Amino acid sequence: MLEGTGTGSRAIGAVGIPLRLDPEQVRSRFDRIAGLYRFFELLFLVPAKLRPLSVEQLALQPGERAVSVGCGQGRSLPLMAKAVGPTGHVTGVDLSSGMLEHAYERILRKGIHNVAIIHADIRSYKASAPLDAVLFSFSLTTFGDPQAILQQLWEQLRPGGRLVVADAQLPPRTAFLLKPLLPLIRWFLERTVLGDPDMRPIEELRRLGPPVHVQRMRMGFYFIATVIKPES
Repeated sequence: MLEGTGTGSRAIGAVGIPLRLDPEQVRSRFDRIAGLYRFFELLFLVPAKLRPLSVEQLALQPGERAVSVGCGQGRSLPLMAKAVGPTGHVTGVDLSSGMLEHAYERILRKGIHNVAIIHADIRSYKASAPLDAVLFSFSLTTFGDPQAILQQLWEQLRPGGRLVVADAQLPPRTAFLLKPLLPLIRWFLERTVLGDPDMRPIEELRRLGPPVHVQRMRMGFYFIATVIKPES
């Protein structure tokens, strides 16, 4: 089901958190490229196994509750829904109604009934009960203040819950080689998928405290990072 919230209308403004990009800019950009998003994934050589492996890292069990932050076209939602089963529940949250239309069509086409799609600013999202798992799939690097977003979802995660980030970054060992190209890379990203090439998402995850397990792909350009919230 496609749901709206108070801040989930098409006119979503900033809510006081300093960002490099206003949420309205993010929404507008992804609305425009929604039909081309698959092309950009092919252009950037996104590994086909990245999404299935990231859902696998969530370690979802029947009956659990999970959220996909910046779910986009919802390509991870069927995998998550299958893992939690009919007694579980998955929520996909995204700013872009254009991207969410694809997600909505996907779950309708597959006959999935345990997924809710919410058009909202994730910073205003509050789960109705503690979450078992949270997935950021190519979304964390679009936030100008990633630590604030991580902390917000971390607080809603139950003890023992899992937080997984699937994203891209310039590999530290080769970043110096690409440094001359950074202005061009940033220019291109700012006009397409808005990822921040300067962000160090794995370091942001380490600031949460627990150990971070990292799987790298494509010579380290892509990664899946998993953090488990301590039981105590």
